[in-house]
Amino acid sequence: MKETEDLIIRACNPGDKGNWITLNREFMAGEIKDASFWNNTDSDPDERFSRTFEEALQHPELITLLMIVKGQEAIGFANLMTVFSIWSHGRALILDDLYIRKAYRGTGYGRMVMRYIEEVGREKAVKRVQFQAEQSNLGANLFYKKLGYSSEPFNFYVKYL
Repeated sequence: MKETEDLIIRACNPGDKGNWITLNREFMAGEIKDASFWNNTDSDPDERFSRTFEEALQHPELITLLMIVKGQEAIGFANLMTVFSIWSHGRALILDDLYIRKAYRGTGYGRMVMRYIEEVGREKAVKRVQFQAEQSNLGANLFYKKLGYSSEPFNFYVKYL
């Protein structure tokens, strides 16, 4: 857990489920333009999120869910996956999602969260932190480049089974 005088970054616990679902739904509403591609057509997406959250908490060796809290308000989340990467010759930490509510962007909180994620990576002895950002998300792309991350153009393919 990282704590400043007004921001806490910590692993999610079972009591965070409602906030995590709400924040993920906000994130998806703002980021996802093609719902069929991202498989978001469930008749009850909150139930799916609920099951996903509960399963994730049962597998800390694979995924770490982070909650970002200012005062008593959950203002964001991050989902981290640990994988073995041939390209990095060891474990890699994948930032699957990072979301901070719009009202709190530009405050330095995103930078603090990324530093925290890098600390988590060092503690897990990973070789690299990696993630993707949609090309249309210009704010995210500028933010990550400002923090020293580089990008490579590639296509992301998915097939749901």
